[in-house]
Amino acid sequence: MKLIEHELVDRYIYYLQRYIPYDKQEAAKEDFLDILRDRLPEIYTEEDIKKELNRMGNPYEFAGAYSDPGNFLLSGKNYEIFKAFLKILSISALIGLIVFTFNYFRRFQGTSLFDILKSLVVSIFILSLLPSWICEKIKTTKILRALMDEWDIDNLYESKKLKLEVYEIGLFMVKFSMYFMLQVYILTASINISIATYSFVMILFFINVLSVNFKFSENTIFSKTMYVEYFVDIFSIISLIFLTSYHMPRVFAIKIIILCNVVNLILNSYTISKSKNILLSRKKRKKNRRRNKKDRD
Repeated sequence: MKLIEHELVDRYIYYLQRYIPYDKQEAAKEDFLDILRDRLPEIYTEEDIKKELNRMGNPYEFAGAYSDPGNFLLSGKNYEIFKAFLKILSISALIGLIVFTFNYFRRFQGTSLFDILKSLVVSIFILSLLPSWICEKIKTTKILRALMDEWDIDNLYESKKLKLEVYEIGLFMVKFSMYFMLQVYILTASINISIATYSFVMILFFINVLSVNFKFSENTIFSKTMYVEYFVDIFSIISLIFLTSYHMPRVFAIKIIILCNVVNLILNSYTISKSKNILLSRKKRKKNRRRNKKDRD
């Protein structure tokens, strides 16, 4: 078995690459493997690998040499994610505005186009920055907590690196486009749609963006990311059904958003069902960790 294919090494590399910028992840992995190969004997056992990994220390410490200084409240990978979301949300807003124009052009009468564009620009910036900033704080807290704990390779849980397919990217871009379209629909409404309803729709939009941002930042579907995704999808579906029943017309944008959430639920469930062994291993490791901590206390 190649060194890189060893389960302990793979686990270490995942945590090493987790929060560093994308363009430095491969270099960090190669440097780590070179150091590990130099330290191991020609014929090594699993115990030798475990011993050397424990000697090398926490992967977050190793990753510190590859992290970029902060930029605009953000650092490293989260700054890259922030810039990516600026582009994604800008394209989504443009698509949403075009689709709205084709379907509801007359609603622009008596409405300031400048005010609508201003609202969209503000939304794009806030929805790009705030979720990235929240993920940055979560990252910092998790790293500090990990560095304060006693280091052991067994403390690293099994995980699976996030791999986004083209259709998944298309799915959340369609959803974001429909949210922008819904925002414009409310802003140009001739009927009375309350500020509370508008605010609630934008909160739903925000938590959906936060969910995707969190998945990018954590680089996995497992751990708390899984529960966040399920909660956001289910909460969004229930909330939108309630809104269309009592507070808003049943516009097709809402139906498409609900469909996107349902499809995302199915895709996540399928991904998790294929990786039950990872979830079981994580659960077992957490239980052992709690037991060991209790014994030490």
